[in-house]
Amino acid sequence: MDSKAPNTADGNRGGRTDRTPAVVVGIDDSRAALRAAEWAAAEATARQLPLRLVQVVPAIDRPAFRLGGARYRNAAGTLENARWVIQARQPVDAAANLLSIETSVVRGQPEQVLVEMSESAGLLVLGSSDIGFFQHMVLGSTALAVTRDAHCPVALVRPCTVDDGAVLAVVSDRHTAGPALLAAFRAAQDRGVDVIVARVWQGRPWSSSPEDWYTAAPVVPDAQILNCQRRFPDVPVSLVTMVGNAVAAIEQCSAAAQLVVVGHEADRDRPERLGRITHELVCHAPCPVLVIPDRAEAATALLRTATSAVPQ
Repeated sequence: MDSKAPNTADGNRGGRTDRTPAVVVGIDDSRAALRAAEWAAAEATARQLPLRLVQVVPAIDRPAFRLGGARYRNAAGTLENARWVIQARQPVDAAANLLSIETSVVRGQPEQVLVEMSESAGLLVLGSSDIGFFQHMVLGSTALAVTRDAHCPVALVRPCTVDDGAVLAVVSDRHTAGPALLAAFRAAQDRGVDVIVARVWQGRPWSSSPEDWYTAAPVVPDAQILNCQRRFPDVPVSLVTMVGNAVAAIEQCSAAAQLVVVGHEADRDRPERLGRITHELVCHAPCPVLVIPDRAEAATALLRTATSAVPQ
Protein backbone atom coordinates (compact mmCIF):
# COMPACT_ATOMS: atom_id res chain seq x y z
CA MET A 1 0.00 0.00 0.00
CA ASP A 2 1.22 3.47 -0.86
CA SER A 3 2.58 5.23 2.22
CA LYS A 4 1.67 8.56 0.68
CA ALA A 5 -1.95 7.87 1.48
CA PRO A 6 -1.95 6.84 5.11
CA ASN A 7 -5.02 5.11 6.44
CA THR A 8 -6.18 5.12 10.02
CA ALA A 9 -8.01 3.07 12.57
CA ASP A 10 -9.42 5.52 15.07
CA GLY A 11 -10.75 5.06 18.56
CA ASN A 12 -12.66 8.30 18.99
CA ARG A 13 -13.02 9.46 22.59
CA GLY A 14 -15.25 12.46 22.87
CA GLY A 15 -16.46 13.26 19.35
CA ARG A 16 -13.92 15.84 18.16
CA THR A 17 -14.97 17.78 15.12
CA ASP A 18 -12.51 18.46 12.31
CA ARG A 19 -12.75 22.21 13.00
CA THR A 20 -11.25 21.88 16.47
CA PRO A 21 -7.43 21.70 16.50
CA ALA A 22 -6.13 18.91 18.70
CA VAL A 23 -2.98 18.42 20.72
CA VAL A 24 -1.42 15.53 18.80
CA VAL A 25 1.08 13.16 20.44
CA GLY A 26 3.29 10.67 18.62
CA ILE A 27 3.23 7.49 20.71
CA ASP A 28 5.33 4.33 20.85
CA ASP A 29 6.06 1.94 23.72
CA SER A 30 8.88 4.05 25.19
CA ARG A 31 8.92 5.82 28.55
CA ALA A 32 9.71 9.05 26.72
CA ALA A 33 6.51 8.80 24.69
CA LEU A 34 4.41 8.13 27.79
CA ARG A 35 5.89 11.18 29.52
CA ALA A 36 5.15 13.23 26.41
CA ALA A 37 1.54 12.03 26.50
CA GLU A 38 1.16 13.13 30.14
CA TRP A 39 2.71 16.53 29.37
CA ALA A 40 0.42 16.91 26.36
CA ALA A 41 -2.64 15.93 28.42
CA ALA A 42 -1.96 18.83 30.79
CA GLU A 43 -1.57 21.17 27.82
CA ALA A 44 -4.79 19.94 26.21
CA THR A 45 -6.72 20.26 29.48
CA ALA A 46 -5.49 23.81 30.04
CA ARG A 47 -6.21 24.85 26.46
CA GLN A 48 -9.56 23.02 26.46
CA LEU A 49 -8.52 21.16 23.33
CA PRO A 50 -8.93 17.46 22.54
CA LEU A 51 -5.94 15.15 22.89
CA ARG A 52 -5.10 12.78 20.07
CA LEU A 53 -2.70 9.88 20.66
CA VAL A 54 -1.21 8.55 17.42
CA GLN A 55 0.98 5.57 16.65
CA VAL A 56 2.34 5.03 13.15
CA VAL A 57 2.66 1.51 11.73
CA PRO A 58 4.88 1.04 8.65
CA ALA A 59 2.89 0.65 5.44
CA ILE A 60 4.27 -2.80 4.68
CA ASP A 61 2.13 -5.20 2.68
CA ARG A 62 2.30 -8.09 5.16
CA PRO A 63 -0.47 -9.56 7.33
CA ALA A 64 1.07 -8.31 10.59
CA PHE A 65 1.05 -4.70 9.35
CA ARG A 66 -2.45 -4.72 7.87
CA LEU A 67 -5.60 -3.63 9.64
CA GLY A 68 -6.22 -6.18 12.40
CA GLY A 69 -2.71 -7.66 12.16
CA ALA A 70 -0.34 -8.21 15.07
CA ARG A 71 1.43 -4.86 14.69
CA TYR A 72 -1.90 -3.06 14.52
CA ARG A 73 -3.15 -4.83 17.63
CA ASN A 74 0.07 -4.06 19.52
CA ALA A 75 -0.13 -0.40 18.51
CA ALA A 76 -3.76 -0.17 19.59
CA GLY A 77 -2.85 -1.74 22.94
CA THR A 78 -0.04 0.77 23.46
CA LEU A 79 -2.41 3.65 22.78
CA GLU A 80 -5.04 2.31 25.15
CA ASN A 81 -2.42 1.89 27.86
CA ALA A 82 -1.32 5.52 27.40
CA ARG A 83 -4.95 6.66 27.52
CA TRP A 84 -5.51 4.70 30.74
CA VAL A 85 -2.40 6.21 32.37
CA ILE A 86 -3.50 9.74 31.43
CA GLN A 87 -7.01 9.26 32.75
CA ALA A 88 -5.76 7.64 35.96
CA ARG A 89 -3.53 10.64 36.71
CA GLN A 90 -6.05 13.34 35.88
CA PRO A 91 -7.41 15.22 38.91
CA VAL A 92 -11.01 14.34 39.72
CA ASP A 93 -12.68 17.66 39.03
CA ALA A 94 -14.93 19.21 36.45
CA ALA A 95 -12.12 20.66 34.33
CA ALA A 96 -10.27 17.35 34.02
CA ASN A 97 -13.43 15.54 32.99
CA LEU A 98 -13.65 17.77 29.93
CA LEU A 99 -10.52 16.23 28.41
CA SER A 100 -11.42 14.37 25.24
CA ILE A 101 -8.94 11.64 24.22
CA GLU A 102 -8.78 10.03 20.80
CA THR A 103 -6.52 7.20 19.67
CA SER A 104 -5.40 6.57 16.10
CA VAL A 105 -3.27 3.85 14.50
CA VAL A 106 -1.99 5.19 11.19
CA ARG A 107 -0.17 3.40 8.39
CA GLY A 108 2.65 5.29 6.69
CA GLN A 109 6.01 6.94 7.31
CA PRO A 110 6.16 8.58 10.77
CA GLU A 111 7.63 11.86 9.57
CA GLN A 112 5.13 12.23 6.74
CA VAL A 113 2.12 11.27 8.85
CA LEU A 114 2.97 13.65 11.70
CA VAL A 115 3.79 16.55 9.39
CA GLU A 116 0.46 16.08 7.61
CA MET A 117 -1.36 16.02 10.96
CA SER A 118 0.41 19.22 11.98
CA GLU A 119 -1.51 21.11 9.30
CA SER A 120 -4.67 20.96 11.42
CA ALA A 121 -3.16 20.46 14.91
CA GLY A 122 -2.87 23.12 17.60
CA LEU A 123 0.30 21.53 18.99
CA LEU A 124 2.38 18.49 18.10
CA VAL A 125 4.13 16.72 21.00
CA LEU A 126 6.93 14.15 20.76
CA GLY A 127 8.87 12.32 23.44
CA SER A 128 12.63 12.61 23.45
CA SER A 129 15.13 10.50 25.39
CA ASP A 130 18.40 11.64 26.87
CA ILE A 131 20.63 12.14 23.87
CA GLY A 132 23.74 10.10 23.32
CA PHE A 133 25.27 9.35 19.93
CA PHE A 134 22.95 6.44 19.11
CA GLN A 135 19.87 8.24 20.40
CA HIS A 136 20.88 11.30 18.40
CA MET A 137 20.89 9.25 15.21
CA VAL A 138 17.43 7.86 15.98
CA LEU A 139 16.09 11.31 16.85
CA GLY A 140 17.49 12.69 13.62
CA SER A 141 15.27 10.43 11.55
CA THR A 142 12.04 11.38 13.31
CA ALA A 143 11.78 14.33 15.68
CA LEU A 144 14.27 16.54 13.86
CA ALA A 145 12.52 16.01 10.53
CA VAL A 146 9.08 16.65 12.04
CA THR A 147 10.31 19.74 13.89
CA ARG A 148 11.80 21.11 10.70
CA ASP A 149 8.71 20.59 8.51
CA ALA A 150 5.75 20.90 10.90
CA HIS A 151 3.09 23.53 10.28
CA CYS A 152 2.25 24.01 13.98
CA PRO A 153 4.32 24.42 17.16
CA VAL A 154 6.23 21.28 18.15
CA ALA A 155 7.08 20.34 21.74
CA LEU A 156 9.83 17.82 22.45
CA VAL A 157 9.49 16.46 25.98
CA ARG A 158 12.23 14.78 27.98
CA PRO A 159 11.33 11.87 30.28
CA CYS A 160 12.57 13.72 33.39
CA THR A 161 11.33 17.29 33.54
CA VAL A 162 11.24 19.84 36.33
CA ASP A 163 8.08 21.68 37.26
CA ASP A 164 9.74 24.83 38.54
CA GLY A 165 12.08 27.35 37.00
CA ALA A 166 11.61 30.10 34.44
CA VAL A 167 10.58 29.95 30.82
CA LEU A 168 13.63 30.53 28.61
CA ALA A 169 13.07 32.22 25.25
CA VAL A 170 16.02 31.88 22.89
CA VAL A 171 15.99 34.34 20.00
CA SER A 172 18.67 35.05 17.43
CA ASP A 173 16.87 36.55 14.44
CA ARG A 174 14.37 39.40 14.49
CA HIS A 175 12.36 37.72 11.71
CA THR A 176 11.64 34.58 13.78
CA ALA A 177 11.75 36.17 17.24
CA GLY A 178 8.23 37.62 17.33
CA PRO A 179 6.20 34.39 17.48
CA ALA A 180 8.69 32.75 19.87
CA LEU A 181 8.66 35.73 22.25
CA LEU A 182 4.87 35.87 22.33
CA ALA A 183 4.65 32.13 22.99
CA ALA A 184 7.24 32.34 25.77
CA PHE A 185 5.53 35.26 27.52
CA ARG A 186 2.17 33.48 27.33
CA ALA A 187 3.67 30.26 28.72
CA ALA A 188 5.32 32.19 31.57
CA GLN A 189 2.10 33.99 32.40
CA ASP A 190 0.10 30.78 32.50
CA ARG A 191 2.72 29.08 34.68
CA GLY A 192 3.12 32.08 36.97
CA VAL A 193 6.89 32.28 36.46
CA ASP A 194 9.50 34.65 35.03
CA VAL A 195 10.61 34.66 31.42
CA ILE A 196 14.29 34.90 30.55
CA VAL A 197 14.97 36.26 27.07
CA ALA A 198 18.33 35.06 25.76
CA ARG A 199 19.34 37.12 22.74
CA VAL A 200 22.05 35.48 20.70
CA TRP A 201 24.45 37.93 19.08
CA GLN A 202 25.98 36.43 15.97
CA GLY A 203 28.69 39.07 15.61
CA ARG A 204 29.36 41.50 12.79
CA PRO A 205 31.06 41.07 9.42
CA TRP A 206 34.79 41.62 9.33
CA SER A 207 34.19 44.54 6.96
CA SER A 208 32.39 46.58 9.66
CA SER A 209 34.26 49.15 11.74
CA PRO A 210 35.60 48.05 15.17
CA GLU A 211 33.24 50.44 16.95
CA ASP A 212 30.23 48.59 15.54
CA TRP A 213 31.19 45.43 17.43
CA TYR A 214 30.47 47.17 20.74
CA THR A 215 27.80 49.75 19.90
CA ALA A 216 25.53 47.90 17.47
CA ALA A 217 22.24 46.58 18.87
CA PRO A 218 21.61 42.82 19.15
CA VAL A 219 19.90 41.10 16.24
CA VAL A 220 16.62 41.06 18.20
CA PRO A 221 15.85 44.71 19.09
CA ASP A 222 14.49 45.92 22.42
CA ALA A 223 11.28 47.04 20.68
CA GLN A 224 10.19 43.44 20.06
CA ILE A 225 10.63 42.54 23.72
CA LEU A 226 8.93 45.74 24.92
CA ASN A 227 5.93 44.88 22.75
CA CYS A 228 5.57 41.57 24.60
CA GLN A 229 5.98 43.30 27.96
CA ARG A 230 3.08 45.60 27.11
CA ARG A 231 0.90 42.61 26.23
CA PHE A 232 1.93 40.67 29.35
CA PRO A 233 2.68 43.34 31.99
CA ASP A 234 2.51 40.91 34.92
CA VAL A 235 5.31 38.67 33.62
CA PRO A 236 8.74 39.48 35.13
CA VAL A 237 11.44 39.64 32.44
CA SER A 238 15.20 39.18 32.52
CA LEU A 239 17.32 39.95 29.45
CA VAL A 240 20.56 38.20 28.61
CA THR A 241 22.68 38.82 25.51
CA MET A 242 24.89 35.87 24.63
CA VAL A 243 28.12 36.12 22.65
CA GLY A 244 30.90 33.69 21.93
CA ASN A 245 29.95 30.06 22.56
CA ALA A 246 26.22 30.73 22.69
CA VAL A 247 25.22 27.07 22.46
CA ALA A 248 27.09 26.15 25.66
CA ALA A 249 25.62 29.15 27.50
CA ILE A 250 22.10 28.32 26.37
CA GLU A 251 22.44 24.69 27.44
CA GLN A 252 23.58 25.87 30.87
CA CYS A 253 20.62 28.24 31.21
CA SER A 254 18.14 25.61 30.07
CA ALA A 255 19.23 23.28 32.89
CA ALA A 256 17.29 25.47 35.34
CA ALA A 257 14.31 26.15 33.07
CA GLN A 258 11.02 24.29 32.93
CA LEU A 259 10.48 25.15 29.26
CA VAL A 260 12.61 26.49 26.42
CA VAL A 261 10.88 28.34 23.58
CA VAL A 262 12.76 28.88 20.34
CA GLY A 263 11.82 30.00 16.86
CA HIS A 264 12.09 27.77 13.82
CA GLU A 265 15.51 28.88 12.66
CA ALA A 266 16.75 27.36 9.40
CA ASP A 267 20.39 26.74 8.57
CA ARG A 268 21.51 29.55 6.26
CA ASP A 269 23.84 27.35 4.23
CA ARG A 270 21.52 24.31 4.21
CA PRO A 271 17.88 25.49 4.41
CA GLU A 272 16.65 21.90 4.59
CA ARG A 273 18.17 21.64 8.08
CA LEU A 274 17.36 23.32 11.38
CA GLY A 275 19.69 26.10 12.44
CA ARG A 276 22.50 25.21 14.83
CA ILE A 277 20.97 26.68 17.97
CA THR A 278 17.52 25.17 17.38
CA HIS A 279 19.13 21.85 16.48
CA GLU A 280 21.23 21.76 19.64
CA LEU A 281 18.31 22.67 21.88
CA VAL A 282 16.09 20.00 20.33
CA CYS A 283 18.80 17.41 20.84
CA HIS A 284 20.32 18.41 24.16
CA ALA A 285 18.12 20.67 26.30
CA PRO A 286 17.29 18.89 29.60
CA CYS A 287 13.73 20.26 29.66
CA PRO A 288 10.84 20.43 27.17
CA VAL A 289 11.56 22.50 24.08
CA LEU A 290 8.78 24.30 22.21
CA VAL A 291 9.70 25.16 18.61
CA ILE A 292 7.52 27.86 17.07
CA PRO A 293 7.18 28.08 13.27
CA ASP A 294 7.86 31.50 11.82
CA ARG A 295 4.50 31.43 10.06
CA ALA A 296 2.19 34.19 11.29
CA GLU A 297 -0.88 31.94 11.30
CA ALA A 298 0.84 29.40 13.55
CA ALA A 299 1.75 32.05 16.11
CA THR A 300 -1.74 33.52 16.01
CA ALA A 301 -3.33 30.11 16.55
CA LEU A 302 -0.98 29.40 19.45
CA LEU A 303 -1.82 32.65 21.20
CA ARG A 304 -5.53 32.03 20.66
CA THR A 305 -5.47 28.65 22.41
CA ALA A 306 -2.37 28.60 24.61
CA THR A 307 -2.99 28.48 28.32
CA SER A 308 -0.14 26.14 29.03
CA ALA A 309 0.17 23.88 32.06
CA VAL A 310 2.73 21.43 33.35
CA PRO A 311 1.68 18.05 34.83
CA GLN A 312 2.32 17.66 38.51
